Amino acid sequence: MKKRVLACILAAALLTTGIPGGQAAMAQSLTETGTEMAAEETNPESTSEETEAASVTETEAQTSTERETEDVAEGSESQLTETAETEAAERTEAAEGTEETEETEETEAVEKTGRLKASGAVAEEALEEDPQAGTSMSNEEPESTSNIKSSSATYSGYTGSSYIHNGRYDSGYKIVNGIDVSYHNGDINWSAVKAAGIDYALIRVGYRGMSNGGLFDDSKYRANIQGALNAGLRVGVYIFSQATTQAEAAEEANYLLNRISGYNITLPVVIDYEFGTNHSGRLADANLDIDTATAVVNAFCTTVQSAGYTPMVYANKTMLQSYIRGEILDDYYKIWLANYTTQTTYAGEYYAWQYSSKGGVSGISGYVDCNFFYVRDNYQNAQLYVTRLYESLLEREPDASGMNAYAAAISEETMTAADVAVDIISSSEFKNKNYTNEVYVRKLYAALFARSPQDSEVSNWVEVLSNGVSQKYVLKQLIGSSEFATVCSYYMFSPGTVSLTENRDQNYNATAYVMRCYRKILSRDADVSGLNTWTGKLIAGNGGAEIVKDLVMSEEFRNLNKSDAEFVDILYAAMLDRSSDESGKNTWLSTLNDGVSYVYVINGFAGSTEFGNICSGYGITPGQAEITEARDKNIKVTQYVNRCYEKALGRSGETDGINYWCSIILSGAQSPKNVAYGFVFSQESENQNRNNADYTEMLYNLCLGRASEAAGKADWVGRLEQGTSREEVYWGFANSQEFENIIASYGL
Repeated sequence: MKKRVLACILAAALLTTGIPGGQAAMAQSLTETGTEMAAEETNPESTSEETEAASVTETEAQTSTERETEDVAEGSESQLTETAETEAAERTEAAEGTEETEETEETEAVEKTGRLKASGAVAEEALEEDPQAGTSMSNEEPESTSNIKSSSATYSGYTGSSYIHNGRYDSGYKIVNGIDVSYHNGDINWSAVKAAGIDYALIRVGYRGMSNGGLFDDSKYRANIQGALNAGLRVGVYIFSQATTQAEAAEEANYLLNRISGYNITLPVVIDYEFGTNHSGRLADANLDIDTATAVVNAFCTTVQSAGYTPMVYANKTMLQSYIRGEILDDYYKIWLANYTTQTTYAGEYYAWQYSSKGGVSGISGYVDCNFFYVRDNYQNAQLYVTRLYESLLEREPDASGMNAYAAAISEETMTAADVAVDIISSSEFKNKNYTNEVYVRKLYAALFARSPQDSEVSNWVEVLSNGVSQKYVLKQLIGSSEFATVCSYYMFSPGTVSLTENRDQNYNATAYVMRCYRKILSRDADVSGLNTWTGKLIAGNGGAEIVKDLVMSEEFRNLNKSDAEFVDILYAAMLDRSSDESGKNTWLSTLNDGVSYVYVINGFAGSTEFGNICSGYGITPGQAEITEARDKNIKVTQYVNRCYEKALGRSGETDGINYWCSIILSGAQSPKNVAYGFVFSQESENQNRNNADYTEMLYNLCLGRASEAAGKADWVGRLEQGTSREEVYWGFANSQEFENIIASYGL
C-alpha cells in the first residue's frame, strides 16, 4: 500500500508543479511499480520468508547484545559519573519545552557565527548563508516512556550515556558507531577518530543558502573525505538542503555527485532536509505541503540512485512525521533520524540514528554529532547467496578469496546482490563457458531464484536474447523482479540494480527492429557493433527508414549484387512485411529506371501506412532516409535529365552525370534548354559523328518528342547543307512551343 501512496504523491506533485515530461514518466513508472510492489507485500510466502530470515540471525544478535552489555559493565564508571549530571541537566532543559531549546540554539548559533567571522574562517557571505553556522532545527526530545518495543541498549563512551534501541534492531543487525562533520568541526585527526572506535563518517560537501538559495562548497569536504578514507573509515556525504522544488533538489544531487566523483563513497549520499532555527530559512518560508515536500526529497533520491549511489534522507522526528512522509519514504530509501534522546519515540524505520550533537571523540576539538548505524548482520546469508552463484553460473564451489570478498562486500553494503552477479557473468571464466541462450536463462533462474524456470519463462527470455540484447539485459530484468526482491528480503540484503551501458540494451524494441532489418536485408543476425550503432541512431531520434537506408547502402549489401527487382522484393519484406505485388513492383522498377537511387525508393516505402504500422509496433517513428544525392531531391528533374541522356546520347545516365546535371538545374545555374544544349554538344555526342539527317532526327526526338515528318526534316537538313550552323538549328528546335510544353511537363 505504501508503494502506491508514494506513486500517487509524486504523480500529484508533478501535475501541480509543472515538472518536465521526464519526471511525469517517472511518476507513471512509480505508479506501476507501486502496484506491483503492493501485490508483493501481500504475498504470504514473502512474509514467511522474512520471518524465517529474522530467526536465522536472532541467535547472533542476542550474542551481540550480550557482548555490548558486558562492554557497558566494563566501561569507565568515572566517565559515566562525570557525565550523568550533564545529561540529566540536558534532559531537564529539553523537557521544559521546545521554545526554550530553540532560543538556546539560536544564541549558540549567533555566538558561533560571530566567532567564525572574527577568525576569517570562511567568506562572510557564504557564512551568513550557511544554515549550520550554528545549530538549526531542534532535534531534542524530552525523555519519556516509549511504547515502542525495545530490549537492547548501547553505552556510548562519546557521551557517557546508554541508549535504548528499537526492538526491530535486536535481531539480524549489528550497531556501528559513526559521526557526521562539516568545516565547523575544524581540522580533524582522522587516525585518532578511527582509533576511538568510529567506523563510519558522513561528511558535508556543501549547502544551499538559507535566503538567496545559492549553492556553496563546504571548505573542508575534500580534506575530510580523503582523511577519513585514508584512516580506514567508510564514508558517506550529505548536502544541507533548502530545496523548494524538485528541480532544485535534483540540482543539489548533481552538485553533490559532481564533487564526489573519484572518491570511494560506500555509505549513502544524503539530503539533509530541515528548517533553520526558529522555523526560518527559504524552505520554511516556502510553506510546502507534505506531499510536495515529499516529492522534492524524492527527486533528490532518484537522481542519486540513478547515478549508482545509495540515497538517504536526513531529518528529525518532527520533519519526518509532519512535513515529509517519512513512513512512505522509508520503503524506498534509507532514513537518517536526528533525535537527541536516550530512547527515541520515532516509530518509523531508520538506517542511522543521530542521537547527540554533543559527543566527544578523540581527534576532534569540541562537540561532534554522534550516530548509531544499524547494519544488517547478514554475512552468513551472503555466503549462501555467493555459493549459489558460483555453483549455478561457474559450476564449481567458490574459492576462499572470492567467497570472502563477495560475502563481506554484500554484508558491509559496498556491493549489492546485483553487483556480485554482474561481476561473475562478466568474468572470463563465465564467458569461456559459452552457454547457449537457453542454458544461460536456466542458470540465471537457479542462481537468483534457486528454482528451475518454467518452459514459458525460458522461451520468453530466449526470444528476447535472440532479438539482440545482451545477457546483462536479461539479468537486469530478473534482478528487478519482485521475486528477486523477495529472495533478497529473506537474505536481508539489497538486490541492487544492473547498469546497462550498451545502446542495444537501452531500448529493447529499437534493438529488435534493427535485428529485424539485418535479417530481412542482409539475411543474417546483426553483430554487436552494428546493433549498438544502429540502435544508437534510433535512440538519437532517427526513424526506421534511416536504418533501412544505412543497411542497403552498406558495402556488404552492394557486394550481394542484387538486381533492382531483387532489391524491390527485399524492401517489400523489410518495410511492408509481405511479398511484392506485380503492379507495385513494376511501378518501383520504372521509378528506378528514371534515374533515382535506392534511397528515393526507400523513402517511398517509408511514407506508406503499412510501414508506419510496423514502426509503431516497435515504438519508433518511420521517418525519412536522409537524401544526399541531387538525383533524389526532385524526381521530375531527374526524369528530365535522364531523358536528355536517352534522346541525345542514346543511353541511360550514369550516377555521377545525373547528379551533376540535376544539381545544375536545381541550383538554377542553367536553364533546362541550356542543359539539353550541353548534351547535344558534348564530346560524347560529337563522337557519334552524326550526319545532318541523323542530327536533325535526334533534335526531333529530344526537343519535340516525336519522329520527324518528311517535309520538315528536309527543310532543316537543307538549311544545314546551305551553311546554317548546328547551334542555330538546335535553338530553332529548343525555342519551339513543343519543347516548352515538354519542359513544363517536368515542372520546369
